[in-house]
Amino acid sequence: MGHPSVSDIFTVLTCLKSSAFAAPTRSAFYARKRTYDQPNWFGVGLAFATSAALWAFLFKQHNEDVMEYERRKQERQHKCTSCS
Repeated sequence: MGHPSVSDIFTVLTCLKSSAFAAPTRSAFYARKRTYDQPNWFGVGLAFATSAALWAFLFKQHNEDVMEYERRKQERQHKCTSCS
Protein backbone atom coordinates (compact mmCIF):
# COMPACT_ATOMS: atom_id res chain seq x y z
CA MET A 1 0.00 0.00 0.00
CA GLY A 2 1.62 3.22 -1.20
CA HIS A 3 0.94 6.88 -0.83
CA PRO A 4 -2.57 8.15 -1.58
CA SER A 5 -3.02 9.72 -4.97
CA VAL A 6 -3.94 13.37 -5.52
CA SER A 7 -7.45 12.38 -6.57
CA ASP A 8 -7.92 10.41 -3.32
CA ILE A 9 -6.86 13.42 -1.24
CA PHE A 10 -9.13 15.71 -3.28
CA THR A 11 -12.08 13.34 -2.77
CA VAL A 12 -11.53 13.18 1.00
CA LEU A 13 -11.17 16.97 1.29
CA THR A 14 -14.29 17.55 -0.82
CA CYS A 15 -16.32 15.18 1.36
CA LEU A 16 -15.06 16.82 4.56
CA LYS A 17 -15.76 20.31 3.26
CA SER A 18 -19.28 19.52 2.10
CA SER A 19 -20.22 17.76 5.34
CA ALA A 20 -18.70 20.42 7.62
CA PHE A 21 -20.32 23.38 5.88
CA ALA A 22 -23.59 21.80 4.81
CA ALA A 23 -26.64 24.01 5.02
CA PRO A 24 -28.89 23.33 7.99
CA THR A 25 -32.08 21.46 7.32
CA ARG A 26 -34.22 24.23 8.85
CA SER A 27 -34.01 27.75 7.58
CA ALA A 28 -33.70 30.73 9.91
CA PHE A 29 -36.31 32.51 7.81
CA TYR A 30 -39.75 31.16 7.19
CA ALA A 31 -42.78 32.42 5.34
CA ARG A 32 -46.14 32.69 6.96
CA LYS A 33 -49.46 33.71 5.59
CA ARG A 34 -50.18 37.42 5.89
CA THR A 35 -53.17 38.59 7.83
CA TYR A 36 -54.60 41.58 6.00
CA ASP A 37 -57.40 42.05 8.51
CA GLN A 38 -54.87 43.06 11.22
CA PRO A 39 -52.23 45.38 9.72
CA ASN A 40 -49.01 46.06 11.57
CA TRP A 41 -49.88 49.63 12.56
CA PHE A 42 -46.59 50.17 14.34
CA GLY A 43 -44.69 49.32 11.17
CA VAL A 44 -46.99 51.47 9.04
CA GLY A 45 -46.59 54.43 11.40
CA LEU A 46 -42.84 53.95 11.58
CA ALA A 47 -42.57 53.90 7.79
CA PHE A 48 -44.64 57.07 7.35
CA ALA A 49 -42.87 58.88 10.19
CA THR A 50 -39.47 58.01 8.76
CA SER A 51 -40.52 59.20 5.33
CA ALA A 52 -41.90 62.47 6.75
CA ALA A 53 -38.73 63.07 8.78
CA LEU A 54 -36.52 62.49 5.74
CA TRP A 55 -38.60 64.89 3.61
CA ALA A 56 -38.49 67.54 6.38
CA PHE A 57 -34.71 67.18 6.58
CA LEU A 58 -34.46 67.43 2.79
CA PHE A 59 -36.48 70.69 2.68
CA LYS A 60 -34.51 72.16 5.59
CA GLN A 61 -31.19 71.26 3.99
CA HIS A 62 -32.33 72.66 0.63
CA ASN A 63 -33.32 75.98 2.22
CA GLU A 64 -29.97 76.21 4.00
CA ASP A 65 -28.14 75.45 0.75
CA VAL A 66 -30.11 78.14 -1.13
CA MET A 67 -29.35 80.70 1.60
CA GLU A 68 -25.64 79.81 1.48
CA TYR A 69 -25.67 80.08 -2.32
CA GLU A 70 -27.29 83.53 -2.15
CA ARG A 71 -24.81 84.69 0.51
CA ARG A 72 -21.80 83.59 -1.56
CA LYS A 73 -23.32 85.10 -4.70
CA GLN A 74 -23.71 88.48 -2.96
CA GLU A 75 -20.19 88.24 -1.56
CA ARG A 76 -18.77 87.54 -5.01
CA GLN A 77 -20.67 90.45 -6.59
CA HIS A 78 -19.55 92.79 -3.83
CA LYS A 79 -15.88 91.92 -4.42
CA CYS A 80 -16.17 92.39 -8.18
CA THR A 81 -17.79 95.85 -7.97
CA SER A 82 -15.32 97.22 -5.43
CA CYS A 83 -12.31 96.10 -7.48
CA SER A 84 -13.15 98.10 -10.59
